[in-house]
Amino acid sequence: MKNKILLKGLDLSYSKEAKDFKKRMLGDAGTVHLKNINIHLYEGEVLGLLSDADTLFYIKEVLSGTLNPVTGKVKANGGILSLDVMDHINNPFTLNFFIEELLEEYKSGKQFADTIEHLHNKAVIRNNLNKKIKDLSRKQLAHILLEISALIDVEVIIYTNFHEHLDDLMKFRSVVNMHENQGRGVLLLETSLEPIEKMANYFTWVSYGQTRFEGSVEQGVENYNKYLREKSMIKNVEQEALFDLEWKRRVYEDEMYSENFKRLGKQQASILDNINIRKIIVTLVLAFIMVLSALVIFMNISFIGESPTFTEEQQNLEKTVTSDRLSYAFVDRDGLEVGGTLLPQYTLLEVTASDETTYTVSHNGEETTVSRDDVIYFNPASLYTEEAFMTLLEYTSPVIQNNYMFYSNYLNGSREFLEQNITFDVLDENHGSVAGIPITYHFSGETVFSMEFEGAENNSIAEDLSLTGEVTVFRVGDGFMIYDSVENNWNYLIR
Repeated sequence: MKNKILLKGLDLSYSKEAKDFKKRMLGDAGTVHLKNINIHLYEGEVLGLLSDADTLFYIKEVLSGTLNPVTGKVKANGGILSLDVMDHINNPFTLNFFIEELLEEYKSGKQFADTIEHLHNKAVIRNNLNKKIKDLSRKQLAHILLEISALIDVEVIIYTNFHEHLDDLMKFRSVVNMHENQGRGVLLLETSLEPIEKMANYFTWVSYGQTRFEGSVEQGVENYNKYLREKSMIKNVEQEALFDLEWKRRVYEDEMYSENFKRLGKQQASILDNINIRKIIVTLVLAFIMVLSALVIFMNISFIGESPTFTEEQQNLEKTVTSDRLSYAFVDRDGLEVGGTLLPQYTLLEVTASDETTYTVSHNGEETTVSRDDVIYFNPASLYTEEAFMTLLEYTSPVIQNNYMFYSNYLNGSREFLEQNITFDVLDENHGSVAGIPITYHFSGETVFSMEFEGAENNSIAEDLSLTGEVTVFRVGDGFMIYDSVENNWNYLIR
């Protein structure tokens, strides 16, 4: 599997407007089918997506462009072939006409004629050429679509619930493996776990229109089987209503439907359930503190020690301020010499002491005092501006936008593992520049702690986000992104 994204769906949501006019006027959002779904299909990847048939239908229609999502966007890097047996069971045209119409979208000239001839040699097609599609069995139609898909050269192939109609899983598997080996992206939309477990190399589970799991097939199968075991323990209607209640509520979050689930919870809650024990405890503690404070004031007891003299205060101000808090500094764009070694930009330094104008920084046991203007101070506990990672991603170079999941996967990992998998133009103790790609990894000992990359061309982030300084630190969901507006580059850290 390579790192090129062939099909990307970001924050996809889809809902059907309520049919009743009165409900629409009252703000009824209708049925929510998809909510904040994210899909990344890479080159040479077989992505298995497990869900119910209704949800799979809307995912297929949105990804193939038949339906427009209410929110989110779909981006395809190449052509898409979407195949679903259920889309054709009422087709009144003959198989011969259907095949020619389908192939005309992808083939022309001699390629078209050769493909038609090749398909006519298949018994399941040759014996049914003059039959209407609607008269074919679903099993026959599935085999025919599978044969056609094996001969169409397209970047992304979507198979919807093929396992349900095929009795020959090995044939299906061989076609999928062929696409995988040719660097295409295959998306298996299935209601059954079996084909995903046997053919996919990445797994996504969508439940109640929401992504419930995304990761390795092995871990996904384990999670899904655990879910089935818990579901099998349901013994009555009441338990079934409460099962998965959190996920049922979440899909209608911020919608009027969530009120229905709140009522359900109230009806089944006792009086004790409605008592907030934490609030009672906090109230009692505050009352005790207020009474104690009143006693102290009344008895005129002072807990303040003797005030220091003016001379002592001056001496304290002149001392170097040290702190036990963990804080760091990055080398700025001009570099920094420590212990006779010139450190490149974004090299991590530990701040051991500071005063009003300088920092004492340490690198590999060597300490030096630098001006505050010579480094970029960084304290993970500081209240930096919070921003969504996907928002900031739009202001990065296209290389990062399309491949950030691959390259950021090495962050916080072993330097040795990175060097085994990535080729570098420049590699030293502090950093490594990836060959042919404008990405630089920075090291802290044997750990890959950050990734430096370019910003978007003609970057408008300063105007869009009203940035005033040359360097801005953003807190994102799982780490920090540091933007240098002078160099138009980023440094990304994951905690």
